[in-house]
Formats: sequence, C-alpha cells, structure tokens
Amino acid sequence: MSTLVVTTPFNIDLEFKIAPFMKRVWATLLDMLVVSVYAFVVFEFILIPLDVPETMGQTLAILLVSIPAFLYHLLMEIFFNGQSVGKKLVGIKVMDKEGNEPTLSQYLVRWILGLSNYAMMTVPYIIFLVIISGGAYIFALFSLLTIYLPDVISVAATGKSQRLGDLAGGTVVIDAKAETSINETIYLEIEETNYEAKYPEVMRLSDRDINGIRNLLALKSARETDQYMIEVSYRIKDVLGIQSDLPPNEFLHQLLHDYNYLTQK
Repeated sequence: MSTLVVTTPFNIDLEFKIAPFMKRVWATLLDMLVVSVYAFVVFEFILIPLDVPETMGQTLAILLVSIPAFLYHLLMEIFFNGQSVGKKLVGIKVMDKEGNEPTLSQYLVRWILGLSNYAMMTVPYIIFLVIISGGAYIFALFSLLTIYLPDVISVAATGKSQRLGDLAGGTVVIDAKAETSINETIYLEIEETNYEAKYPEVMRLSDRDINGIRNLLALKSARETDQYMIEVSYRIKDVLGIQSDLPPNEFLHQLLHDYNYLTQK
C-alpha cells in the first residue's frame, strides 16, 4: 500500500496510508446508495403523487433531486471534514498533500473536476426509470459506470492514487478511521469558566502546527501512530521548553485545549 509522507514543522515525518482502491469503490457505491434512496423517496412520495404538468415536474426534479445530488460531495466534504457518508463508513477521508484539511478552494477544484459528481446527477433519473419502466434502466446504468473510467485510470496510474480532481486540487484520499468529534478539533469551544491553560507556550505554534497535531490525533491508533505521537510530543516539549509527565496522547490533547482557550480570550 502506498503512503504519503508529510514532514511536520518539528522535522518529524508522518506517514499516511493512501486509501486502497476497493475502499474508494465501496465508498462510492455507498454514496450512490444514499443519493438513490433520497431520489427514490422524492420521486415516489412527492413528485409522482403530485401529478404536475411535465414542464413543472422537470423543474421540480431539478430543484429537489438533481441539484442536491450534484452538490452532495462538495457539501459533505466541506462540512464533515473531508468525508461523505460513504467515506465515513469505510474509514477514508480527503486531505491535502501537506497533511492538513483541504481549503475551500481545494474542495471546489476537486469537486469541479470530480467526474463522480456528474455521475451523481444521473442517479436520480436511473431511479426514476426503475420506477416507471423496470429493466429499461440497464443501458443508463452502464453509461453511468463509464463516466468513472477516466478517474479509475488516473487512480491506477498515479503514485498516490489520485483521481483528476485530486491532482488539480492538490489533495489525496487517506485510509484513516477518523473518530474525532468537535471536541477534538482546534475549533473546540471551552465551556469551563475557570479553565486555566497549562501550557501557554502553545501560542508559539502556528495554525499549521496545530492542524498537524489535530490530524495526528484523528488517526486510528496503531503502533506506528503511537510512535509518531511520542516523537512529536518530545520535539514540541524540546522546542517550547515544556516540562510534562503527561502521556503523549494526553499532552497533545491538552495543547489543543490550551490553544483554543487562549485564542478565544
């Protein structure tokens, strides 16, 4: 399995496993299932029962089905930290090549050049064909699958398994069970009124440093990850002159809490 090596500001090389091809396939199929269920519900219980004129029905189909399907990946990845429903379920996520969460512009470029987004637009109509004509959807389904061919070739040909949108946006898809919540991000709201920062030296770190720590903590625990945490913690303590007996995981979490508290003051 190929890896992405990111050098942190503390001169520690972090390795992220590139998402296996089959995991990406399963994520795509799960996302298509989500959109299909949504489209089926809209057609079966809203559009068809309304029995509106054809022109109005087409307009409603575009507004209620096609546009949401087209925007699905963009909105999901922006608001859910690089993950759609399918990506979340199989444990993969989008990340930029520097080990940080992609910027809005990177998400946009990835989305615009993402052939899967255009494929998503056809899913609702395949569902509609299933409803009204049974087997007539076979050809449409075959056409849908061919849309993915350029991306499949790109993933197979590039060293980091990047599809066309990834290459243009400077992103990769990594294999990481991200079990984070809002309480584990740098955007944490500190609710304790009497909270005191243990390590005010954390303010000497940049946002990129903090993002690197957050992403490291987001990775699924493994022997290699635990070793990286030890090395990163040691390096941070050395650079900032911090004395701490906390385990590496707790120490890094404490740094995030302190950073949030001090930046919100």
